[in-house]
Amino acid sequence: MTHEKLEKNDVSLVSLKLSSSDERYLQNVDAKYQMVRDHVSAVAMGLSTGLYLYGPGGCGKSYAVEDELRRRKVPYKLFNSRMTGRGLFNAMEDYPDAILVLEDMEQLFRDSGARGVLRSALWSQQTREGFPNERLVTWCTHRMEHSVIYTGGIIMSANLPFPDIPELDAIKTRIAYTHLTMSDQEMIALLRRLCLDGQSTKLGQVTPTECREVCDFIVGQCIGLNRRFDLRLFKNSIADYAQWREVESGCHWTDLVSARIKERPTRIGPTKTLGERQLTKEFELGLAKELELVQDRQERFRRWSEATGKSEPTLYRRIEQGKANHSQVVEN
Repeated sequence: MTHEKLEKNDVSLVSLKLSSSDERYLQNVDAKYQMVRDHVSAVAMGLSTGLYLYGPGGCGKSYAVEDELRRRKVPYKLFNSRMTGRGLFNAMEDYPDAILVLEDMEQLFRDSGARGVLRSALWSQQTREGFPNERLVTWCTHRMEHSVIYTGGIIMSANLPFPDIPELDAIKTRIAYTHLTMSDQEMIALLRRLCLDGQSTKLGQVTPTECREVCDFIVGQCIGLNRRFDLRLFKNSIADYAQWREVESGCHWTDLVSARIKERPTRIGPTKTLGERQLTKEFELGLAKELELVQDRQERFRRWSEATGKSEPTLYRRIEQGKANHSQVVEN
């Protein structure tokens, strides 16, 4: 994969505000996601029997599909990893009216039995207005015949297109078949938009400013290494930042993120030891407890900033952490 040439303003960031080029790329991103949502809606309403959505990992395929199904409040059943043709038939027997969402099951399409089930389940020429589209699906063995009237739909998402098999070409004609991918500029703009509201982690909220700092670092590293951008890298990097910020890691967050991108240990950030950082955190907790008693907010933050150089949200986070630690001591 070769990165496209990025505009200067895309990598030189002076504020959290999205640039005009970001807004332009986001229009493309929203249009692509809307296309996916429309295809999912068609399956949810019974206007289409299925959707095959493929594209690189981390471009938001699963999120777009499941978010739209939840928004429409239609029943669906998620399957992933591995399934056989008989397993697919059994799923239709168990959930004959539901939407089946099959994620990352490229191997399923090499199963001849599964291809037969899919062809039967994804097409019917008999349609009555106001009634669900009924499709008879059978599975016959030498001992007995199994059958189900299936009225749901099948949404499949994967990283790869269908293998070059004639039966799958026939399935393509029955459903919406869509390739979702993002250019580098579109993905960067999407990540920047995600920064605007901050991100929630198990270790607390990461502010928009902190998110943008992480985003900028990811952009610089990926461009330098010719690596593809994706949403999972951003989410994991935000978690790395939160882990470092809360003194739960010995490495600097830039080292953790760089190791993700380069797929090997690396050293970029400051070389302060974990023990030194833990002492700093203890000092901050003690100072935050003292400053909690200061009534004037500006004075409280002034003293905090002069002593630590850190933001006001960090002060209140330390205050809450101190309270939580005290509660645990009392309970024990």
